Formats: sequence, structure tokens, C-alpha cells
Amino acid sequence: MAPNPASIVITDTSILINLSHTRHLSFLCKLEGFEFVVPDEVISEVTQPDQKNIVEVALSERVLKRESISAPAELSLYADLLQILGSGESACIALAACRGWMVACDERRVFLREARNRLGEGRILNTAGLYLLWIRAGILTVSDADQAKEVLESRRFKFAFRSFGDLVK
Repeated sequence: MAPNPASIVITDTSILINLSHTRHLSFLCKLEGFEFVVPDEVISEVTQPDQKNIVEVALSERVLKRESISAPAELSLYADLLQILGSGESACIALAACRGWMVACDERRVFLREARNRLGEGRILNTAGLYLLWIRAGILTVSDADQAKEVLESRRFKFAFRSFGDLVK
């Protein structure tokens, strides 16, 4: 049986890099009911050797599934989005919009505006949202997520809250 398109999440570079920093990329496959995919354009944006290796392992272990833009509507939307966004972000929105998927990305401003306009509010995830899903599913504790938050903040990734505990109350 094919997965429900609404449970497929296309993942941008920012998410892959954040989860490689915290060593939680493999946790994507632990979220029951979700399938995580990554477009070719995003894979090519991961250039740091250690991060590239982590992504390649995730692909080989089927934590992530590689996807390609192929349909004319996807190619057309991708080309339009390239005028205002990067290649990986454009591919994620084009595939999510055309295939009815969710998108996972931490970019704000133009990306977020375009994603909301083309996908709607309920189809966008970010790093914090993934950690909340893991906490609620019993995969990680609040303490584990807060440790990951510290790692990311040491790499200049900022969260708008003090602790994941504040979000799960």
C-alpha cells in the first residue's frame, strides 16, 4: 500500500545539517506514520564531508529516500521558485506542492512565505517541530531535546524558547 501523501515529508538542507550536528538524523525513521524524502538538489547542497557521509548513510539505511523532480508541473514550479529561492528550497516546495507532501525546513522569510502560500500552514515542519514530535512519541526526553538545542545554539542556530519543556506543557 502506498503511503499517504500527507505523511511524506520532503526535507531541506537546513534540517539535514541540524540533525547531523546533533546526531539525530537516524531518528527520522522512528516517527511512525511518516516517510522522509530528500530531493537530488538538497543532496548536492550538503558539501561538508562529515555531513555528506551522514546523509549518505541515512540514504543507504533508508532513513531518507531520494526523490527527483520529474513531472512537467514540478519542473515548471521549480524553475519559477529558482528566481527567488535556492535550488534545494525550490525543489522541496515544488515537490511538496505538486505531490501533496509536507516540507521540513528551517528557512524563514521568503521560503516560509512561499511555502505557506503554496502548501498552507499545516504542512510545514522545522527542527523544533521534529524534536517535539520525537518527545511526544516517547523517542526522546525533554532533556535529550534540550541537549540537542544547546548543540545547535552553539552553532548559531537560535530557538525562540528556553526549553522544549515549555512547549510540551
